[in-house]
Order: sequence, then structure tokens, then C-alpha cells
Amino acid sequence: MSHVAILEPLSNQLLNFLSAKDRKLLAPNLKRIPLVLRQSLEKANQAIENVYFPEDGIASVVGDSESVGEIEIGIIGKEGMTGLMVVMGNDRSPYDTFVQVAGSALVLSAKNLRSAMKKSPSLRDLLLHNVQVFMIQTSQTALANAAALLSQRLARWLLMVEDRLSTKEIPLTQEFLAIMLGVQRSGVSIAIGDLESRGLISSKRRLIGILNRPALEKFTNGSYGLAEAEYKRRVKRSKSKEVYSREGLQL
Repeated sequence: MSHVAILEPLSNQLLNFLSAKDRKLLAPNLKRIPLVLRQSLEKANQAIENVYFPEDGIASVVGDSESVGEIEIGIIGKEGMTGLMVVMGNDRSPYDTFVQVAGSALVLSAKNLRSAMKKSPSLRDLLLHNVQVFMIQTSQTALANAAALLSQRLARWLLMVEDRLSTKEIPLTQEFLAIMLGVQRSGVSIAIGDLESRGLISSKRRLIGILNRPALEKFTNGSYGLAEAEYKRRVKRSKSKEVYSREGLQL
């Protein structure tokens, strides 16, 4: 675990959007830690002790349904943060959040985040914009689950993961995909086969590769892109002129 220097370029875009003043406010209390596969970051209905700003890897926000078991509600990567309920003034979430793809993150105590938000309206506003983007993402997930074909839902999900990992080869198993999409593993196999037959992806053991991103986006039939556009519109426009690093998530 290591502390973060104030001027250090960071891989988490949300933190890189902060003004110099807000960076100085958070940086002394940020620590870099590894994210281990299936590591719990938040437990449902338990007080949130820490918030995480992923630099690499992905966290899944997961609900538990009596009818289908675990199902993913949303994903968080280098574009954002966990602990959204803390940003909104609560201290817990009804959902679990755990590491889906291993990597690293910057961690901050919920107590320190609350204190910083009280001191800085600009920090609070930027983090609330991020909450809005995540809410749109979860709304789009609900719409896709209701109206899109499974192969279209899989295509959308792969695009979202690629955005956050910046790689066209995604380390995932069909078993894990079945949990994330809330379907049987046999359904995932059929959906993967459909995307492969269209020349959109390749699949081998524990690895899915995106071959044609523009065509994959088109195949989602509009279920991908709304939250991503909102991210660009609201979060990127919230950047202060006092910013230390490069542009954010390549969406």
C-alpha cells in the first residue's frame, strides 16, 4: 500500500478531472492498493468504510434475486468510483460490490470523502455527476435486460468492459458471464457463438477478443452509448482548467 503524490498522474480519470485544489484535498489520504479477483468492496446493507477509485480492473455492483440468483446491475472501472451512496449522503447500499477483473485502485475512507465534499462544492458536484452517469448506466442495463436479445446484451457488456480495461482481449469465463448477465451458461455459449459467427468477437478459454468494435456497437441496437455520451457531456465538461493530466476514458 502506498500514498499518492499530489502531482502524480493517475490512471483513474475521475480523479484526474479534479482541480488542483480538490486534488490537494484528497491526495494526502489516498492510498494505492491491489484489487484481487472476487475481493469484496461493499457488502449489501452494511456501512461503507472505504471508497475505491479503480486504476485498472473492474468492480461489479451485483444484486441477488431469489428467482435468478446474482445478477450484475452495473460496472465500475477507471472512469469512476465505488461508494456512490456515500456521495449521495447515505452510508450503505442494498447491493454487493466486488472485484470482477483484478487490478489496482486508489482507496479513500468514506469519512475522509465526506469531509472533503463538505469543504469543496466543486468536488461534490463532480462526484454527483459521476453518480448520474452510473444511474443512466443501470437504467440502460434494465432496458437491455427487458428488450434486447441476449447476444445484444453480451455485446453491450463487452463494449463497456473494453472501455474500462482499454484492451480488446477480455479475461472472462462463460461461467462468470452467466452470473453477470443473469442467464444459464448454455445461453452465454449460444450468445458467444452468435457474435463469433458475425465476425464481431473471438473466444477461447478464459479470453474474449473484440474483432470489430464499430460493428459490435451497431449490433447493440442502441442499448450501448447513452451513459457513455452522458459521461462525456457531464463529467468531461466538469474538468477545471487546473487539471494535471491527459483526457479521460476513451469512449
